[in-house]
Amino acid sequence: MPTDLSPDLRERLRRLGVVRGARLLPPSPRRPVAVESVLPGRFYETPAGRCWLARTEYPAGHAHGRLPLQSFLALSPDILSVIGGDPSLATVPLSQALFLDTETTGLSGGTGTMAFLVGLGFFEEDRFVVLQAFLRDPGDEPAMIGFLDEFLPRFRWLVTFNGQGFDVPILQNRFILARRPFPLDGVPHLDLLPPARRLWREHLVSCSLTALERDVLGVVRDQADIPSGVIPLVYRDYLRTGDAREIPRILYHNRIDIMSMPVLAAHLGRVFADPEGEAGLSGEELGALARWYREAGRDAEMLLRAALRRTLRGVRRARWLTELAQGAKRRGDWSRSVEWWQQLALEAPDRVEPAVELAKVYEWHLNRPALALGWAREALRRAEGLPPGPQREQEIAEIRHRLCRLERRIPPLLRGNK
Repeated sequence: MPTDLSPDLRERLRRLGVVRGARLLPPSPRRPVAVESVLPGRFYETPAGRCWLARTEYPAGHAHGRLPLQSFLALSPDILSVIGGDPSLATVPLSQALFLDTETTGLSGGTGTMAFLVGLGFFEEDRFVVLQAFLRDPGDEPAMIGFLDEFLPRFRWLVTFNGQGFDVPILQNRFILARRPFPLDGVPHLDLLPPARRLWREHLVSCSLTALERDVLGVVRDQADIPSGVIPLVYRDYLRTGDAREIPRILYHNRIDIMSMPVLAAHLGRVFADPEGEAGLSGEELGALARWYREAGRDAEMLLRAALRRTLRGVRRARWLTELAQGAKRRGDWSRSVEWWQQLALEAPDRVEPAVELAKVYEWHLNRPALALGWAREALRRAEGLPPGPQREQEIAEIRHRLCRLERRIPPLLRGNK
């Protein structure tokens, strides 16, 4: 912005939202406060300019909620790979993880969205360090890109929360615009949002990081925090006014996000590795973990039984019974399968499936055609109570076909009452 503008014109441009060169504007009547006076840190100097770096250190044993930060370092690499759904995570050195979180000028992403704050967390000897690169002005972005280009290659892998869908694409776009390759392209990446949703989406109203902190990790944010949805507005207001008094709240929010990642990863790992050792898991959590176990090729019966004990009624209990019965069926454990289908038939008297499955087991696997006939008749009764429609007609047709076959196999005196 030209320096020969009148003070009045400069102020009018400031009110209209002109942002480039905001750090060069003279003080407004509000007596703005510069970033340097409210944020501890230093300037990072490059040939392209400079950006502000704030560094905060914590002992590795610092408790963040219910777990210390260093609990992350005790994770089993094999468990880590299951949580992240990526076999390459089993080979990464835990101490060389980079925890990354950005604050941006918008929440929708795209090439027009800029990361004005990039937070980086990492273990260094016996400390956990949070390093935050902040743009006092959009014109400082080349300096930030230069810093990240130099600093990021120190790390072997990446941990984020929703980083695959948001933070990493934004940084990749900014590096592309700067005509530089993104240093972390291709490294193993653990995004904690998908496993968190997998475990808690049916148990919690929200799986946002702040909700998980409150409801799972025991992290309490103090009054310095600021809602994430407000952060872009506060930054735009800073650019408009040059007043940085609210900026420390943004850095606090970003810093707590970063510190929550290692303890969230550690908690996920502990729950997955030893669910019996994690007291207080709900039926919903145990059921979700059972599905996760099954998809990972592990035996989930113990977890489903525990979920049943903690779920007294409702559709979720029916779901656990169904999964137990289907698991026994897959293993060819027909007596156990009958046990679970019978329990479901008793608890869900309108459901057709358990009666049909019992008819199948008794006919084809236990060679008890009379019992199969009885359950087929019960299945027909239940199917006739379904709402009218193609599904009802198909169910009835299939059950009647089964009944006809069974009645041909069984002598009339052994059929019982129709």
